[in-house]
Amino acid sequence: MTTYWDEKILDVWNEIQLRQQWEERNQQKPPLTWEACLAAAEQGRLEYEGRTLAFSERMFFDERVRMILPCSLHLVPKGLMSQSRAAQPHEQLVCQDKEGTILLGLNHMTHPLSMKESESFLQAMTAQIKKKTPGLQIVSNDWWEHEGLRVAICEYVVPMENDPYYQIMFATAVMGRAFFGSLVFPAREASLWQPLANALIRTLRVIESA
Repeated sequence: MTTYWDEKILDVWNEIQLRQQWEERNQQKPPLTWEACLAAAEQGRLEYEGRTLAFSERMFFDERVRMILPCSLHLVPKGLMSQSRAAQPHEQLVCQDKEGTILLGLNHMTHPLSMKESESFLQAMTAQIKKKTPGLQIVSNDWWEHEGLRVAICEYVVPMENDPYYQIMFATAVMGRAFFGSLVFPAREASLWQPLANALIRTLRVIESA
């Protein structure tokens, strides 16, 4: 019991430190907001600190799922995905940039799920990942709703020896089945990709059809 509470106290302390670091970072310069990123993505172009990103709407899973994504993210052919991924019984795809540092995964599972269960579904997934990943620090939990589509969102940082990475997971239901996505990027790129990822998630549109 003592060990358990020691671990919980350490987790809380680490999360407090992480939030302080984020606050200090945001105080150094005006942060880029997801609202600004969303407007730019819908217009097709974002300029930030000398970088330019172009965007276009992409359609996946027989055009049932649509998202606006950077043109720099390319679909990875299934033949190049790992055997473990290919063996999964659900529909899965991956997009990444040329350098392989920005990674988007989308999964349409066979697991039945209603829209109202998406938050508890994502919480359960996050708990499993946290249990298996020492040092993982949850940054925030959120959700948004648009035209009947409810999406749960969880953000966390995974410490690595040389370069920690930031991951944003999101979940909802598509045709009565669990659908979740994950966008991963280096933590050092968070000033751009954290608000941008949140904006891209909010471009998600689901076409419910037979």
